[in-house]
Amino acid sequence: MNNFLNNNLHKSLFLGLVLLSGNIFAQEAKMKFASATQTSDFQSGIARVESKDKVGFVDKKGREVVAAKYENAYDMSEGLAAVEKNGKWGFVDKAGKEKIAFVYDEALNFSQSMAAVRLGEKWGFVDKKGKLKITPQYENVLSFSEGLAFVKQYGKWGVIDGKNNYVAHPQFDKAESFSEGMACVAIENKYGFIDKKGVQIIPLRYKSAKSFAEGRAAVKTDNKKWGFIDKNDALFVIDAFDEVDNFTEGLAVVRSKRKWGMIDKAGNEVVPVIYDFIEGSSEGLMVVSIKGKYGVIDKTGKEITPVKYDNIWGFSEGVARVSISNKYGFIDKSGEEIIPMIYDEAYNFSEGMARVSIFGRSGFVNKKGKEIFVETQPYSKGELTKLDK
Repeated sequence: MNNFLNNNLHKSLFLGLVLLSGNIFAQEAKMKFASATQTSDFQSGIARVESKDKVGFVDKKGREVVAAKYENAYDMSEGLAAVEKNGKWGFVDKAGKEKIAFVYDEALNFSQSMAAVRLGEKWGFVDKKGKLKITPQYENVLSFSEGLAFVKQYGKWGVIDGKNNYVAHPQFDKAESFSEGMACVAIENKYGFIDKKGVQIIPLRYKSAKSFAEGRAAVKTDNKKWGFIDKNDALFVIDAFDEVDNFTEGLAVVRSKRKWGMIDKAGNEVVPVIYDFIEGSSEGLMVVSIKGKYGVIDKTGKEITPVKYDNIWGFSEGVARVSISNKYGFIDKSGEEIIPMIYDEAYNFSEGMARVSIFGRSGFVNKKGKEIFVETQPYSKGELTKLDK
């Protein structure tokens, strides 16, 4: 399981050189105060809080809704969260009620009303009533997506439905969950796609491939260049790029040599290939970088924010996180700084709140700058301080 402190912040491309997922641009502040309380983003109206190696949940008013008595926890998903107690995993609801017994050696969050659980070395699936729908029997599993799940048996990946019937018997060396009715699979480093009946729709002939997004899939051909295909395996965008990201909001980030730009689904260059870095379109805007500084442009390439920040993260709920000299704040979609850069740490907005820390205190701020801090001593009593700006 991912450590609680792995913040799952996504910057898809780094300085025009590599694609990243789940990483952040971390810079050590010259004067940084460690926070004894760590928080997660809000999900389903509540957020995880960790203090003194125990994890619980608070609501948007800072009230403790799930007592901080667990050793580890995932965020809420479909009304339940996987949590660990005394070395075993079970599930709690938003009110803190333990809904599924703590009997599992590992558990993942619910997806499509099924959660992957492990007993010993084998994985299966449990439903929201705690009933084992698929007895642990697999070496590994992926969560259900579009009604199907990949399972690993004897070193190979296959596909099952919700009743544990094989749609595709174990045969693949690599696999990704279904997306838009297709799944990317590979055998002996040759990539292609299967449909939800397990039929190989696109032959396993590519050097690499990514899942379908907005009707297009990125593929790497024999000439070691990337292009895009449709679901009929027609090459809609020629294989001419050194690296690409999936389509988002009708555009895809592409790299030629050391520079990045953006193309539309027909392969037309929309944003010129001149930047050292571009983050894919988020709420109609893109983060760009030149010579180590960051700014924001729109889908036509028009500058929204000058390239002046040390870092910018993609827009979330109409707001983007920015930093200069290791201090963090937020801008809106017009480029106006709506929350000053005063924080030692900050994260993207989720459900109207963003995680922040300052002077060793960890809490949340809303878009008006109102803060709620979780007291570090003692968190177990759920004490909070509200500061109005």
